[in-house]
Amino acid sequence: MKRQILRFVLGLTYIVLLTLLFLSQFRAIAVPSNEWSAMLAAVVIGIPWLLVLCLYMRVNSDRHKTDAAVSGKKDAAGQEKSEEKFFTIRTARERFETAILGYGLSKREEEVAWLLYRGYTNRQIGEDLFIAETTVKKHVSHIYEKMQVMGRKEFRHKVDGGQEVCTR
Repeated sequence: MKRQILRFVLGLTYIVLLTLLFLSQFRAIAVPSNEWSAMLAAVVIGIPWLLVLCLYMRVNSDRHKTDAAVSGKKDAAGQEKSEEKFFTIRTARERFETAILGYGLSKREEEVAWLLYRGYTNRQIGEDLFIAETTVKKHVSHIYEKMQVMGRKEFRHKVDGGQEVCTR
């Protein structure tokens, strides 16, 4: 929830600074005056604008770090191979959807279960689905109840392989 608010504030600040930058440059063109004052205004507004842009990009890049853990395959530069990552996630999603059929999960519970299966924490699930962490906990407990499992390890085991209970 805090990350969503931060993204909103940074996005709003970005738009305001960009608008101010455009207006200051438009004023400099419309009313010719001192060139130095126009350049100073561009620098004074432009530097915070770039800083806000960098912060916004950093906040958004942190959100997708958990996706890199799905396939684990990297190229020579250490980056995920996007094609392999896509097919790995798609295959996992198809296996997941097949495994949860027949448990009577609601659409929202299926969304929560998919993120749970992928290893997201309750906080990450809440941020991704724009719901409170307590709501996520409630969905998770309903999923466990319907699938007759006691925790994440058993849930993952049941989706991945068998109907037998995983020993701890």
